[in-house]
Amino acid sequence: ETDYSNAKLEATNKLIKDIKRLGFGFRNFINFKKRVFTTLNIHKKRTYPVLSRC
Repeated sequence: ETDYSNAKLEATNKLIKDIKRLGFGFRNFINFKKRVFTTLNIHKKRTYPVLSRC
C-alpha cells in the first residue's frame, strides 16, 4: 500500500456530479461553470485583452 490518496479528487468529482444532477435549470454552460467555481471556492484570474496595433 502507498501513502497517496485521491480522496480530494474523488470528492470534487462527486460535488460536480451533484451540481450537474441538480443543474437542469441552467440555461447555458457559463452559468454552470460559475456555479461550480462558486461552490468549490475557486477564483479565476482576470485576464485583460491586449489590443495590438500593427
